[in-house]
Amino acid sequence: MNTPVETPWMKLQGINFSRSGRTILSDISLQFGRRELTLLTGHNGSGKTTLLRILAGLLKPDSAALELDGNRLTGGWLRNRGILRANSCYLHQQPYLFDATVFDNVAYGLRRRGLNSSAIEHLVGEALEATALSHLRRRRCGELSGGEKQRVAMLRAWVLAPRLLLLDEPVANMDKPSRSKCLALINQMQCDNIAVVLTSHDPQQGELQISRHLHLYQGHMISKGSSKNSPDDNSRDEIE
Repeated sequence: MNTPVETPWMKLQGINFSRSGRTILSDISLQFGRRELTLLTGHNGSGKTTLLRILAGLLKPDSAALELDGNRLTGGWLRNRGILRANSCYLHQQPYLFDATVFDNVAYGLRRRGLNSSAIEHLVGEALEATALSHLRRRRCGELSGGEKQRVAMLRAWVLAPRLLLLDEPVANMDKPSRSKCLALINQMQCDNIAVVLTSHDPQQGELQISRHLHLYQGHMISKGSSKNSPDDNSRDEIE
Protein backbone atom coordinates (compact mmCIF):
# COMPACT_ATOMS: atom_id res chain seq x y z
CA MET A 1 0.00 0.00 0.00
CA ASN A 2 1.32 3.44 -0.86
CA THR A 3 1.68 6.15 1.76
CA PRO A 4 -1.03 8.85 1.42
CA VAL A 5 0.33 12.07 -0.05
CA GLU A 6 -0.49 15.13 2.05
CA THR A 7 -0.42 18.81 1.20
CA PRO A 8 3.24 19.67 0.56
CA TRP A 9 5.02 21.82 3.13
CA MET A 10 7.91 22.57 0.80
CA LYS A 11 8.20 23.13 -2.95
CA LEU A 12 11.24 23.83 -5.09
CA GLN A 13 10.59 24.84 -8.67
CA GLY A 14 12.77 25.49 -11.68
CA ILE A 15 15.96 23.97 -10.28
CA ASN A 16 18.77 24.34 -12.81
CA PHE A 17 22.40 23.44 -12.30
CA SER A 18 25.33 23.27 -14.67
CA ARG A 19 29.06 22.82 -14.30
CA SER A 20 31.85 23.51 -16.81
CA GLY A 21 29.26 24.16 -19.50
CA ARG A 22 27.47 20.84 -18.92
CA THR A 23 23.83 20.81 -17.82
CA ILE A 24 23.41 18.53 -14.80
CA LEU A 25 19.83 19.44 -13.79
CA SER A 26 17.28 21.11 -16.05
CA ASP A 27 14.05 22.71 -14.79
CA ILE A 28 13.52 20.25 -11.92
CA SER A 29 10.49 20.79 -9.67
CA LEU A 30 9.83 18.89 -6.45
CA GLN A 31 7.47 19.01 -3.49
CA PHE A 32 7.47 17.30 -0.11
CA GLY A 33 4.84 16.67 2.54
CA ARG A 34 4.87 15.08 5.98
CA ARG A 35 5.31 11.30 6.08
CA GLU A 36 6.20 11.10 2.39
CA LEU A 37 9.02 8.96 1.05
CA THR A 38 10.36 9.88 -2.37
CA LEU A 39 12.53 7.34 -4.18
CA LEU A 40 14.96 9.03 -6.58
CA THR A 41 16.65 6.76 -9.10
CA GLY A 42 19.04 7.32 -11.98
CA HIS A 43 22.26 6.00 -13.44
CA ASN A 44 25.73 7.10 -12.31
CA GLY A 45 26.26 10.76 -13.14
CA SER A 46 22.54 11.47 -13.54
CA GLY A 47 22.61 14.20 -10.87
CA LYS A 48 21.05 12.43 -7.88
CA THR A 49 23.68 13.51 -5.38
CA THR A 50 23.81 17.01 -6.86
CA LEU A 51 20.06 17.36 -6.34
CA LEU A 52 20.25 16.15 -2.74
CA ARG A 53 23.03 18.63 -1.99
CA ILE A 54 20.91 21.47 -3.41
CA LEU A 55 17.94 20.36 -1.30
CA ALA A 56 20.20 20.35 1.76
CA GLY A 57 21.41 23.89 1.07
CA LEU A 58 24.96 22.66 0.46
CA LEU A 59 25.18 23.51 -3.23
CA LYS A 60 23.99 26.65 -4.98
CA PRO A 61 21.79 26.05 -8.05
CA ASP A 62 21.91 28.31 -11.09
CA SER A 63 18.27 29.07 -10.37
CA ALA A 64 15.47 27.80 -8.13
CA ALA A 65 12.33 29.09 -6.41
CA LEU A 66 11.52 27.97 -2.87
CA GLU A 67 8.08 27.80 -1.26
CA LEU A 68 7.66 26.88 2.40
CA ASP A 69 4.31 26.20 4.07
CA GLY A 70 2.55 27.79 1.10
CA ASN A 71 4.64 30.97 1.16
CA ARG A 72 6.93 31.91 -1.72
CA LEU A 73 10.30 32.95 -0.27
CA THR A 74 12.37 35.80 -1.58
CA GLY A 75 15.70 37.22 -0.53
CA GLY A 76 18.11 35.22 -2.64
CA TRP A 77 20.11 32.05 -2.20
CA LEU A 78 21.81 32.95 1.09
CA ARG A 79 18.47 33.19 2.89
CA ASN A 80 17.02 30.13 1.19
CA ARG A 81 20.17 28.13 1.93
CA GLY A 82 19.79 28.88 5.62
CA ILE A 83 16.15 27.79 5.56
CA LEU A 84 16.99 24.54 3.76
CA ARG A 85 19.79 23.75 6.18
CA ALA A 86 17.59 24.47 9.19
CA ASN A 87 14.88 22.09 7.97
CA SER A 88 16.90 19.20 6.54
CA CYS A 89 19.57 16.60 7.29
CA TYR A 90 21.73 15.09 4.55
CA LEU A 91 23.48 11.73 4.94
CA HIS A 92 26.23 10.55 2.62
CA GLN A 93 26.41 6.95 1.48
CA GLN A 94 29.26 6.52 3.98
CA PRO A 95 28.41 8.98 6.76
CA TYR A 96 31.13 10.17 9.10
CA LEU A 97 30.97 8.96 12.69
CA PHE A 98 33.24 10.07 15.51
CA ASP A 99 35.58 7.65 17.26
CA ALA A 100 33.28 7.61 20.26
CA THR A 101 30.37 5.61 21.63
CA VAL A 102 27.09 5.18 19.81
CA PHE A 103 25.39 7.29 22.48
CA ASP A 104 27.84 10.17 22.03
CA ASN A 105 27.50 10.07 18.25
CA VAL A 106 23.71 10.18 18.38
CA ALA A 107 23.85 12.94 21.01
CA TYR A 108 26.28 15.13 19.06
CA GLY A 109 23.75 17.36 17.28
CA LEU A 110 21.64 17.78 20.41
CA ARG A 111 24.67 18.95 22.37
CA ARG A 112 25.49 21.47 19.67
CA ARG A 113 21.96 22.81 20.04
CA GLY A 114 22.61 23.40 23.72
CA LEU A 115 20.23 20.86 25.23
CA ASN A 116 20.95 19.92 28.84
CA SER A 117 22.24 16.48 29.76
CA SER A 118 18.92 15.17 31.12
CA ALA A 119 17.06 16.12 27.93
CA ILE A 120 19.78 14.50 25.82
CA GLU A 121 19.71 11.35 27.92
CA HIS A 122 15.95 11.13 27.48
CA LEU A 123 15.89 11.79 23.72
CA VAL A 124 18.83 9.56 22.82
CA GLY A 125 17.80 6.77 25.16
CA GLU A 126 14.25 6.83 23.80
CA ALA A 127 15.51 6.76 20.20
CA LEU A 128 17.91 3.87 20.86
CA GLU A 129 15.13 1.92 22.55
CA ALA A 130 12.60 2.61 19.79
CA THR A 131 15.00 1.38 17.11
CA ALA A 132 16.32 -1.68 18.98
CA LEU A 133 19.83 -0.22 19.21
CA SER A 134 20.06 0.08 23.00
CA HIS A 135 22.49 -2.84 23.15
CA LEU A 136 24.99 -0.75 21.18
CA ARG A 137 24.74 2.28 23.46
CA ARG A 138 28.28 1.97 24.90
CA ARG A 139 29.87 0.41 21.82
CA ARG A 140 32.48 2.50 20.02
CA CYS A 141 31.52 3.23 16.44
CA GLY A 142 34.80 1.85 15.11
CA GLU A 143 33.63 -1.59 16.24
CA LEU A 144 30.33 -1.49 14.34
CA SER A 145 29.41 -3.17 11.07
CA GLY A 146 28.61 -1.08 8.01
CA GLY A 147 24.88 -1.53 8.50
CA GLU A 148 25.09 -0.60 12.18
CA LYS A 149 27.07 2.54 11.35
CA GLN A 150 24.44 3.59 8.83
CA ARG A 151 21.64 3.12 11.35
CA VAL A 152 23.52 5.14 13.97
CA ALA A 153 24.04 7.95 11.46
CA MET A 154 20.34 7.93 10.56
CA LEU A 155 19.44 7.95 14.25
CA ARG A 156 21.73 10.95 14.83
CA ALA A 157 19.75 12.79 12.16
CA TRP A 158 16.38 11.58 13.42
CA VAL A 159 16.77 12.91 16.98
CA LEU A 160 17.22 16.41 15.50
CA ALA A 161 13.63 16.19 14.17
CA PRO A 162 14.33 17.43 10.63
CA ARG A 163 11.39 18.07 8.34
CA LEU A 164 13.33 16.66 5.39
CA LEU A 165 15.77 13.73 5.56
CA LEU A 166 18.00 13.22 2.51
CA LEU A 167 19.62 9.78 2.19
CA ASP A 168 22.22 9.18 -0.52
CA GLU A 169 22.35 5.45 -1.39
CA PRO A 170 21.87 4.44 2.28
CA VAL A 171 21.76 0.67 1.72
CA ALA A 172 24.26 0.27 -1.13
CA ASN A 173 26.54 -2.78 -0.82
CA MET A 174 24.81 -4.10 2.31
CA ASP A 175 23.97 -7.71 2.97
CA LYS A 176 20.28 -8.59 3.11
CA PRO A 177 19.84 -8.57 6.93
CA SER A 178 21.59 -5.19 7.31
CA ARG A 179 19.63 -3.77 4.40
CA SER A 180 16.30 -4.88 5.89
CA LYS A 181 17.11 -3.29 9.25
CA CYS A 182 18.08 0.01 7.63
CA LEU A 183 14.97 0.08 5.46
CA ALA A 184 12.80 -0.68 8.50
CA LEU A 185 14.38 2.30 10.28
CA ILE A 186 13.68 4.52 7.27
CA ASN A 187 10.01 3.50 7.36
CA GLN A 188 9.95 4.24 11.08
CA MET A 189 11.40 7.72 10.58
CA GLN A 190 8.95 8.45 7.77
CA CYS A 191 6.04 7.71 10.11
CA ASP A 192 7.37 10.39 12.48
CA ASN A 193 6.20 13.29 10.30
CA ILE A 194 9.46 13.41 8.34
CA ALA A 195 9.66 13.69 4.57
CA VAL A 196 12.34 11.32 3.29
CA VAL A 197 14.16 11.44 -0.04
CA LEU A 198 16.22 8.36 -0.82
CA THR A 199 18.48 7.84 -3.83
CA SER A 200 19.22 4.42 -5.26
CA HIS A 201 20.45 2.71 -8.40
CA ASP A 202 17.88 -0.01 -7.69
CA PRO A 203 14.23 0.89 -8.44
CA GLN A 204 12.98 -2.21 -6.63
CA GLN A 205 12.59 -1.15 -2.99
CA GLY A 206 9.68 -3.35 -1.95
CA GLU A 207 10.34 -3.00 1.79
CA LEU A 208 9.82 0.77 1.72
CA GLN A 209 6.51 2.64 1.91
CA ILE A 210 7.08 4.69 -1.23
CA SER A 211 4.92 7.76 -1.87
CA ARG A 212 6.44 8.57 -5.24
CA HIS A 213 9.19 7.34 -7.54
CA LEU A 214 11.13 9.89 -9.58
CA HIS A 215 13.81 9.07 -12.14
CA LEU A 216 16.58 11.40 -13.32
CA TYR A 217 17.64 11.01 -16.93
CA GLN A 218 19.84 13.41 -18.89
CA GLY A 219 19.13 16.19 -16.40
CA HIS A 220 15.35 15.83 -16.54
CA MET A 221 12.94 14.39 -13.99
CA ILE A 222 10.61 11.58 -15.00
CA SER A 223 7.76 10.61 -12.70
CA LYS A 224 7.26 6.86 -12.48
CA GLY A 225 4.58 6.74 -9.78
CA SER A 226 4.91 4.06 -7.11
CA SER A 227 8.17 2.15 -7.14
CA LYS A 228 6.29 -1.11 -6.74
CA ASN A 229 4.65 -0.58 -10.10
CA SER A 230 7.67 0.92 -11.82
CA PRO A 231 9.63 -0.80 -14.57
CA ASP A 232 13.17 -1.81 -13.80
CA ASP A 233 16.24 -0.42 -15.56
CA ASN A 234 15.56 -2.69 -18.55
CA SER A 235 12.88 -0.17 -19.53
CA ARG A 236 15.52 2.47 -20.27
CA ASP A 237 14.80 2.39 -23.98
CA GLU A 238 11.18 3.31 -23.29
CA ILE A 239 12.27 6.23 -21.12
CA GLU A 240 14.65 7.53 -23.74
